[in-house]
Amino acid sequence: MATGISISSTSNLSTGQKIVVANAREAFEPDAPDPDLIGGERIPVGVKQWDVQTYARLAAADELTEGTDYSVVQQLVTATVTITPSEHGIIVTLSKRLIRRQGDANVVSLAGSQMGGSLRRQQAINVIALYDTISKTSPGATNAIDITHLRGAVAYLLTDNDTGYGPAKPPIVAALHIEQISDIMQDITDPGTAAGNRPAGFGNDMLARWWKGSDRLYGVQIFHSGNITRDSGNDAKGAVFAPSFAHMVMANEADPTEEDDNSARVIEFGLFQEWGEAEIADPHGVEIFSDAVSTL
Repeated sequence: MATGISISSTSNLSTGQKIVVANAREAFEPDAPDPDLIGGERIPVGVKQWDVQTYARLAAADELTEGTDYSVVQQLVTATVTITPSEHGIIVTLSKRLIRRQGDANVVSLAGSQMGGSLRRQQAINVIALYDTISKTSPGATNAIDITHLRGAVAYLLTDNDTGYGPAKPPIVAALHIEQISDIMQDITDPGTAAGNRPAGFGNDMLARWWKGSDRLYGVQIFHSGNITRDSGNDAKGAVFAPSFAHMVMANEADPTEEDDNSARVIEFGLFQEWGEAEIADPHGVEIFSDAVSTL
């Protein structure tokens, strides 16, 4: 015989209490703007690869002498990058009993939404990997990015660094880790820095309230790329670039599939898409490799 006060957690009594599970919540999918920031196109059906060609500029026109034959002939030259799309996909298998009994959400619709987010995330990860292939890099590991590095990157991109590609053509964009963006905000608003040490007024107030998600600074639209990760040293690799820096080709629309397995009483849902990406014009990008240690 047990003695004492009977409370809600008393052994045995708790097993008779009802359990209600709150509506399941979908995990937040991070921002993935990267595929939309570079050049891209859809290739025709039946084409296995796509060659992206860039014509080099001709030499500057010559000054001629009247009555003298001009025989200098310029040749058209292209730089070719071959992109071969590869297939990507994800499968989710749901039991028919789960679909039948799920009462708090449409689990099939939710699975489709999450598979779409998974494909998009992989596209962004593939583009982010290209940032690490850019030759020009600034400011370097353990160094925080500031407005100087941003305007320096713009100056580099708009300089004629390569006769084959010429200067980058605006718009110029930046895809950065949120802590890299935080460092820029610190630089332009901290009174202790050259950028932040300015008299009170409209300009100072505007800078203090500057970043809202994808604003322009020094003509550069800055995007938060949620799939950029930090390395073991708390550094991250983003980039400042023109869309011509890289190219993505899509071979098809996302292809959804559905397959019944009646003996197992499950339905297999799949989502597949074929794409490829490559760096096209190295002088049209600057890797931003900088400190991204957590602010808090």
